[in-house]
Amino acid sequence: MRTFFKDFPERRLPWQVSAGPEADVVLATSAALARNLRAFPFPGKASEVELRTIRGDLIRRLGSLEPFAEGWHLDLEGLTSSERRCLQEMTQLSSRSAADPVGKGLVLDGELGLCLALNGDDHLEAVATRAGWDPRAALDDVLDLDARFEQQVDFAFDADLGYLTAYPTRVGTGLRLSAAVHLPGLVMADEIQKLINALRQLQFTIHGFHGPGAPIRGALFRVENLITLGRSEAEVQEDFATHVGKIIAYERSARRQLFGRDSLGLEDVVRRSLAILQEARLMSSQEAFDRLSDVRLGLSLGILEGISPETLNLALIRQQSAHLDRLAGKGLQGKDRLAARARHLREWLGTA
Repeated sequence: MRTFFKDFPERRLPWQVSAGPEADVVLATSAALARNLRAFPFPGKASEVELRTIRGDLIRRLGSLEPFAEGWHLDLEGLTSSERRCLQEMTQLSSRSAADPVGKGLVLDGELGLCLALNGDDHLEAVATRAGWDPRAALDDVLDLDARFEQQVDFAFDADLGYLTAYPTRVGTGLRLSAAVHLPGLVMADEIQKLINALRQLQFTIHGFHGPGAPIRGALFRVENLITLGRSEAEVQEDFATHVGKIIAYERSARRQLFGRDSLGLEDVVRRSLAILQEARLMSSQEAFDRLSDVRLGLSLGILEGISPETLNLALIRQQSAHLDRLAGKGLQGKDRLAARARHLREWLGTA
């Protein structure tokens, strides 16, 4: 098995290397299925010995299947805290699993579009990710995995309720659909709280790019469905597609209105952010997220040219603290980290 963190800076997520449908608003779409083994208690009730047994059994049974046989099998207990934080920054790992790795694992395919998270909230969460807005394809990918897993594993299932999960909201299909969205128009128009309230009433949740509890940075959000009980996978997907489709339309409308009201002012914001990214000597992560958001908005409105979405996507992930440590080959602190972030951003965006 290859070592995941060898030549780590070359790792790319699917949405970092290619812009999918509706990529001006949606960076990536994911579909995740929660499953639990019938013979063991849920992770929250399992002992450390049981968790390690479950991890080993699932890696043995599922890691040998295509497409994971040529990917990576990661025992999180065997990784450093910096390596776990890198996976968290890539959105491959939850903050809770990064902080408490006991009995937890990840199985990744070679393209990083498919991921099996072991012993998080549930024994297994299979996740398929597509670039841009493509919920149907992401769902098809993860259902294909699930069909193969059913031949290998006896999952906890109730004839009336469906698949049994740690959270009641996922009982049934166990399906969670997620879209990583960039909503600067709604943020600048002060409409984002209205959207959040409306989504809650529709049984959706919206939170930071890195998951529940994560701060909102760079106008990046993650929208997810809440309820699956009593619905088929197709019904969940259709409902999700309808409402996220409306968010995409609202965001584009907000951008057009902002540009129509004050095109010169908006252009000034965009070009100032690009200039700071190209010239700053010290840069915090929060500011980097915000400046990159402005530049991404400028590209979508045609204010800027000569910067590829792929460059912005790579910079978005790589400017984070654990990635900077990996690039430096050591742990950075204080002003050294601020300087390293600014230097790399100048290199990535300096010729734009």
